[in-house]
Amino acid sequence: MAVFSVPLSKEKAVDALIRSHNHVYRTAYRTHWEDLGGVSVSYYGSRVPGLSFQLEFLTYEQDPVIVIGRVNSYPRKPNEKFMLNIFHDNPSDADLKAQYQSFGYRFVETAAILGLPLPVKTTRGWTHVHKIASTEEIEFANQGLAVGGEHIPPKTFGDAHIVNFYAQLEHRAVGWTQLVTVCDGIGYLNQLYTLPVFRGRGVGTRLLRRAHQEANHLGLKHMVLLASEMGMSLYRRAGYRPLAYLSVFKPEE
Repeated sequence: MAVFSVPLSKEKAVDALIRSHNHVYRTAYRTHWEDLGGVSVSYYGSRVPGLSFQLEFLTYEQDPVIVIGRVNSYPRKPNEKFMLNIFHDNPSDADLKAQYQSFGYRFVETAAILGLPLPVKTTRGWTHVHKIASTEEIEFANQGLAVGGEHIPPKTFGDAHIVNFYAQLEHRAVGWTQLVTVCDGIGYLNQLYTLPVFRGRGVGTRLLRRAHQEANHLGLKHMVLLASEMGMSLYRRAGYRPLAYLSVFKPEE
């Protein structure tokens, strides 16, 4: 299938990631997101299970003085912890790390934002990957995924811009993925997970393929995702390429 999409800019990819991520969290947990002028903040509070911090600042701004000023001016409760996410162009930016370390921030990790033009050619769907169509299916999927500490937020079901899929083997859910379509023409893969004991059996590949089929069906022009180190080879094989990078920092305690 030929691809005629206009290339997706890194700025639009980052914007899609931020908006899609916050749409999911707002839908699932009633979190809050706002723009502070070049820096945005996601406020989670204590509403998101498993998070060790309450706020997350995100920016493409490269001047640390401006970024730190926005962060410090945001009203926080004394015991609230936060993370600082900096989007940038190069996979390894030693200057960026040094700048934020000089302000008392510790570097945590760098991840790649990957993109894929659509439509893409996909083979026939795997009968064991299901598009969730009821709350009962979410309950069934969560029973199996709980073994790995995973959980599909039930409140995401029924949202017009969130589609959940789960993979089933041996009469239980063994993996899931989530497609977010809140940004015009762009699909964001917010999650792709396979239970450890079932990895290496093509479950992740089939979940990704099913998400691509749905994106094609919806007429989307691009896919965007934030790649984990574990999933990088899968996404590379599927044709994804780096668009930008995200470095995570936390204040020294």
